[in-house]
Amino acid sequence: MKLQNKAKITMLFSGIAARYAENPEYFIGADVEFVSGGKKYTGSVRETAEGLEYSFLDKRVFDTAEKMLAAVCEDMLKYDSAVFSYRERGKTTSVFADDRNVKITSAETEGEYIDTAQLRAKDYIINPRRAGKLMRVLGYLTEDGKIKNDKIRKYNQTERFIELIAPMFDGLSEKDGLCVVDCACGKSYLSFVLNYYLWEVKRIKAKFIGIDISENVITESRRMADELGYKNMEFICEDLRFYDGEKSPDVVISLHACDTATDMALGYAVRNGAKKIICVPCCHKELLDKYRKDDLEPIIKHGVMRARLNDILTDGIRMAKLEAEGYSVSCVEYCSPLDTPKNLLIRAEKTKKGDAAARKAYYGLLDELCVTPSVELYSLLNGISEE
Repeated sequence: MKLQNKAKITMLFSGIAARYAENPEYFIGADVEFVSGGKKYTGSVRETAEGLEYSFLDKRVFDTAEKMLAAVCEDMLKYDSAVFSYRERGKTTSVFADDRNVKITSAETEGEYIDTAQLRAKDYIINPRRAGKLMRVLGYLTEDGKIKNDKIRKYNQTERFIELIAPMFDGLSEKDGLCVVDCACGKSYLSFVLNYYLWEVKRIKAKFIGIDISENVITESRRMADELGYKNMEFICEDLRFYDGEKSPDVVISLHACDTATDMALGYAVRNGAKKIICVPCCHKELLDKYRKDDLEPIIKHGVMRARLNDILTDGIRMAKLEAEGYSVSCVEYCSPLDTPKNLLIRAEKTKKGDAAARKAYYGLLDELCVTPSVELYSLLNGISEE
């Protein structure tokens, strides 16, 4: 290959080196193919604890992408033609060179083929033809690559969840870089799906932190992240009541957090001024025997009616607290109540420091019901408040 190609290859490689420096957590590996006299030779690049290991003829480890790519460039120039393919999650960038041309191309990485005949016809955001590995690790697929019959409904619920929260990320780009904290994360299924959506679909860079008090679910979440190669995810075993490790998170998620963990999550979000909150609340027992509403006693003297009103009051108080703290709040059903009665999705986005009118209404409601809910207590934990 002509020596004059070195400058062109180096220029293109500088872009790839910058890409790696910006997004090392999305790097999967690289392949290189050399051609000489009709014979092909291959090499590879992978991350190790020592650095970037380039394997071709022998193994060399480099502490920077620039040094590794310089070595690849020198090898490429020794052959008739060569192609270097840089692979990251959802995308492959290739540099091809021969005596006539040096060019760069990019292509989305195709996932494994998935039989979607069982699903209703639609253009899925989490496309089952491309997200095959994700779906397999999350347990949606059979061994022969078909969606399990008992997972079709859950898959559609997952898709609906992403549809409803997708507008919250409109206008963002890779340069923004989000921090997403999943409170009481459990096995983090929807965080994995959101991780996939933000990068593979929207090309929005994000760091995910999952918090849960159970060592078992944290261990399982770490295992799945390793299997998927999701290096931008961290899982911490800690009591959510006292977690304040990530200040000013961009997004706080709470999905079916049991007992008062939903309130812990909302309290964490309020204390730290989270920009966006995504919450599917769960467990509404706390206020059941505490709230008073004497004028409704003829109705709530019946236990089932008191319980149903309690569910509405609990989530209504949670949303009123967020509005008092300056969030714009909406609430929708994200799936059929036949699938689960806990089917409300609360979306909140911080728009101002606080709202005096909403705060007055919120505390007036607490006085009227004679309650001090957990969402209030956890919002004030450690004495932090916007009052």
